[in-house]
Amino acid sequence: VFYEVFVRSFADSDGDGIGDLPGVTAHLDDLNDGNPATTADLGITGLWLMPVAESASYHGYDVTDYRAIEHDYGDAADFHALVDAAHERGIKVVVDFVPNHTSKQNPWFRDAEQHGPHDAWYVWSPTDPGYAGPDGQQVWHRDEDGRFYYGVFGDGLPDLNLRNPDVTKELHSIAKYWLEDMGVDGLRVDAAKHLLEDGEKQTNTAETKAWLTAFRDDVHGALRDSLVLGEVWDPRGITSSYPASGAVDLVFDFEVGGAILGSVRLGDAGTLKTTESELGSRYPPGSVATFLSNHDQPRFMSQLSGDATAAKAAAAALLLAPGVPFVYYGEELGMTGTKPDERIRTPYPWTASAPGFGFTSGTPWEQFGDNAVTANVESERKDGSSLLATYRDLIRVRTSHPALSSGTVVPLDSSPSSVAAFLRRDATETLVVIHALSKDAVSGATLDVPAEALCGRPTGDVIYGPAGAPRTIVPPIAGTEWRLPDLPGRSSWVIRLSP
Repeated sequence: VFYEVFVRSFADSDGDGIGDLPGVTAHLDDLNDGNPATTADLGITGLWLMPVAESASYHGYDVTDYRAIEHDYGDAADFHALVDAAHERGIKVVVDFVPNHTSKQNPWFRDAEQHGPHDAWYVWSPTDPGYAGPDGQQVWHRDEDGRFYYGVFGDGLPDLNLRNPDVTKELHSIAKYWLEDMGVDGLRVDAAKHLLEDGEKQTNTAETKAWLTAFRDDVHGALRDSLVLGEVWDPRGITSSYPASGAVDLVFDFEVGGAILGSVRLGDAGTLKTTESELGSRYPPGSVATFLSNHDQPRFMSQLSGDATAAKAAAAALLLAPGVPFVYYGEELGMTGTKPDERIRTPYPWTASAPGFGFTSGTPWEQFGDNAVTANVESERKDGSSLLATYRDLIRVRTSHPALSSGTVVPLDSSPSSVAAFLRRDATETLVVIHALSKDAVSGATLDVPAEALCGRPTGDVIYGPAGAPRTIVPPIAGTEWRLPDLPGRSSWVIRLSP
């Protein structure tokens, strides 16, 4: 289970109002203290750090020096301390890697503007080719000499020319630097679908996948177990082709969050069943990353209009589903925020005390979200029914039962239409996962379990369920239709079938 952290907003150790690497290190025990016997930590096992390299802006995706730590965050020693401390706790660390473009202020581009040795490191045209970008945006930008350079994300982010072998060689070297010298466990390739254009075809080209495949092979040659994670913001039919072709190890599925949102809002079991089935069938095993929202999208609690019970149901749908789940920092608290981007990347409230909310002793770089007084670690730790407690419990169930993370998934016929049920199993156990998605309690719900799963008349041990749930639910003695007890609204259950 990965946790996505925007370092600038997580914890400020020196009072300058900006989160930093020592701040993250100081709070690792809150994420995973390394002791399976304790239950106060969140229990995540992976950490994705948004860009930590030196850049020209607050977000970090416009790199000026790929081998330097962003000075606002600390230095190389601070980064090594964080990685070492994470590894001591069993947490893998993945960092953002941005090969598609640099900052306009990067020394490479400044040299290119002067027609220096790096001129061929970027994509130039003597005249404006005249076509728009994949989203209808301007992508050709005029420089002071009257030439045009390609920048799919704006004039401040010129695209690198990845057809140039010198550029590719340097990016491979930078990747190995982060893996071998800095000790990270993997790289999240930003904007992976945009790497090489073919005229007006600007995304998902064959050259892009070929470049990524060679990059992945080189990364694995350096460190076999390193993770190459791709950001491909497209429908499932396209994203699934990346790991299937060997271009990446893991790819984000950008449809699952919307499917979960719709299912919870509408009590729509059909959408959730289809989504989970496709997560298990369209992607090679272990190759899909799932999430509710991320740093580019409105926060999920805002999409749910602040409905805490809906947020808990969504968390269960994510964390009990196939795939490798990613939790965006603050999602487990119910932090709110909508565009512009700064407002979905606000500081993390550790306490209920304004103005710094435990994040900083100074003035925060950005004001806190609207609900920081109630959605904070201090308040939610005291409440056993909080959203934080729900995430903590779900993550422990997931990491304790491999069938939930790597087992097969089979949607089960169920009624009424607001109930979704799945059979999850591996070589060690068989689980039944049930989601009651409606706001109201459900009576008389039934599901149909394959006969082979009921062979030997197993008992159904409830290993996760709502408060007051029975410890055991007995499957049918004859037939396969299983009548369930009353299901509270928006509740989720995990039942282990035991001989």
